[in-house]
Amino acid sequence: MKGEVVYLYAFDVANEIITPRVEEIPDIVNASVNGLVEIGRGCCRGCKFCSVTLRPLRWFSVEKILGEVDVNLKAGNRGVILHEDDVMLYGSKTTVPDDDKLVKLHEMVLQKCDGVTWSHCSLAAVAAKPRLFAQVAELIRQKQRWWGVEIGLETGSAELATKIMPAKAHPFKPEEWPEVARSAMGLMHDNMLVPACTLIVGVPEETEDDLLKTMELIDDLKGCRSLIVPLFFVPMGRLKDEDWFKDTKMTKVHEELMIKCIEHDYRWVDDLISISFNEGWKAYAIRPFYKLFAAIARFKIRQAGIKAEL
Repeated sequence: MKGEVVYLYAFDVANEIITPRVEEIPDIVNASVNGLVEIGRGCCRGCKFCSVTLRPLRWFSVEKILGEVDVNLKAGNRGVILHEDDVMLYGSKTTVPDDDKLVKLHEMVLQKCDGVTWSHCSLAAVAAKPRLFAQVAELIRQKQRWWGVEIGLETGSAELATKIMPAKAHPFKPEEWPEVARSAMGLMHDNMLVPACTLIVGVPEETEDDLLKTMELIDDLKGCRSLIVPLFFVPMGRLKDEDWFKDTKMTKVHEELMIKCIEHDYRWVDDLISISFNEGWKAYAIRPFYKLFAAIARFKIRQAGIKAEL
């Protein structure tokens, strides 16, 4: 009918929606939450536990992206969140970042707004192009002290990575995953990108040794400014027919891993509060209350009998 947008989708044999074509995705007409602007959709990594990777990777044009930035700016949003499963790969047809397209995107977006942050990126893409990452970081930090991103750290076990996410480390080999993670986390720390890292806990092929290696990796990341959060396995992607991981399946090693994450996060929480509230009298006035909240949380953790080095 006239005036209506018709969406054409491809369907798989199970009659499930796969994806609309790029030209069928309309531009936003009103501001998005926190100025979030999509730069593409899908993922090329093929991790078994993820549903995003079931969709093909497609990138939006710079013109479309800038148009949606304008919509948000007109509504009063001062900054922009660039959104995709791996912002570092913008415009690339492989798992290696495209220097020119990534730099151009950030230059043009930053000409319009007061600051940029990312929704997601991969450790492998950061590690693959350290000079490019530092160049983009320099552009972003001309307008802000730091920025954030969500990262899939997932595991510290090369064996588990090879089983459930062999392309997560690409262009590196899956058995190099722990070293890729260490390298990328170090680069992010040096360039003031603060990652909120998620671990996947309780996947069907997980072993106790995998958990121990993840704890070793967390120890190695003590010097990297970040938050690390364990997430229980939820049946998704190619593992959608598996059972949920429930608290009844938790072992002592799972508990030790969770405590290790708490220790890491509270090692950095005061620093994160300080860099987050460092401009203007309002920020300085609010900062003590956040630090008080963190101190109360530490007390409650110890009160609950969790013997963590906070």
